[in-house]
Amino acid sequence: MHIHDVLTPAAVVDLERVERNIASMAEFATKNGVNLRPHVKTHKCSEIARIQKKYGCNGITVATLGEALAFAEAGFDDLTLAKPFVLGKEKESIKLAKKVSLNLLVDHPQTVKRLQKAAREEKITLKVLLKVDCGYHRCGVDPSRPESIRVAESIDNADNLVFEGILTHGGHSYGAMSASEIQRIAKKEQDVMIRFARDLGKARHYLKPKTVSIGSTPTMTQTREIKDGITEIRPGNYVFFDYTQAILGSCDINDIALSVMSTIIGVYEGRVVVDAGATALSKDQGPVHVAPECGYGKVIESYEKSELDDKASIQSLSQEHGKIRLQKGSALQSLEPGSKIRIVPNHSCLVANLFNHYHVSEKGEITQKWKIHRERLSDSPFHSEAHEC
Repeated sequence: MHIHDVLTPAAVVDLERVERNIASMAEFATKNGVNLRPHVKTHKCSEIARIQKKYGCNGITVATLGEALAFAEAGFDDLTLAKPFVLGKEKESIKLAKKVSLNLLVDHPQTVKRLQKAAREEKITLKVLLKVDCGYHRCGVDPSRPESIRVAESIDNADNLVFEGILTHGGHSYGAMSASEIQRIAKKEQDVMIRFARDLGKARHYLKPKTVSIGSTPTMTQTREIKDGITEIRPGNYVFFDYTQAILGSCDINDIALSVMSTIIGVYEGRVVVDAGATALSKDQGPVHVAPECGYGKVIESYEKSELDDKASIQSLSQEHGKIRLQKGSALQSLEPGSKIRIVPNHSCLVANLFNHYHVSEKGEITQKWKIHRERLSDSPFHSEAHEC
């Protein structure tokens, strides 16, 4: 099926670009002597994860327990759940940890106590990483404070927990104003972790972390080197990239592997309306701090030439409608209702989460459909514990 024959809105993946992006990051990791544990929350697709595995990734990273369960079922047996553990999910996590190698993440003493209690009751040993704040100020212990070392000690002292190491995420790189600022964030991300790993080892020799894990797509694509002391990187968005990454300097337009195919449903003076609304493009406004007029994605004028239509602006989204403002010279001015257009998303991770399948494109032809694992733990069938056998 030709790409323009697909029913819209549709998430289209360019297989050649995906493979190229995956190969490039794998080469970067190998060159720098670190393990690559890609974050699969971007694509949520076992077929894409298998391509990453083919290129030598060392396990995968997931954002939710639902993702962990889906990828474990697909045959992946080395997982890091890179969000601080959500209390109340001990039973489900332990059930999974009995089947696969699962690293859990903590940043609070209370979480350590609850995990220890649950692990002891189930007679299992859980592997635990300590989340470190390297400047993002979302989650993680402050590595400059003595109590952060005490949290690591509490993990190591727990009978049924194993202290595997430390993990951070330089997510504040997405708010950077320039490539040089991203490079400074990338340097600090590494320096903070190397210093904290050294502090842990000085405090207690047995606290020297086996794993020192960092990573975001901006910091990994724009860093000059991975320093000694870092053992693992966890970028995720690099598989697809998106308009935000292009503006930040992490990629070129011809690296962006995910697009949304949409159909024009109305042509009006100065605007067209398409069938890709918020449920297809998300309402992520993109890198407005550096590109105030980016809209809700960018219309592609020529996919083959990697040219965007700078005279077309996706001005507003309602649930199932996208309104595109046109200036004189836009390629869309000559199109009619029923015409297909292709849109580069601001945030590929959020767009992927809005679809059930990818349409896989090879040289302009749709050759496969791949499932997107959007399952949440709460999607499992309802049951009452009173009726459990």
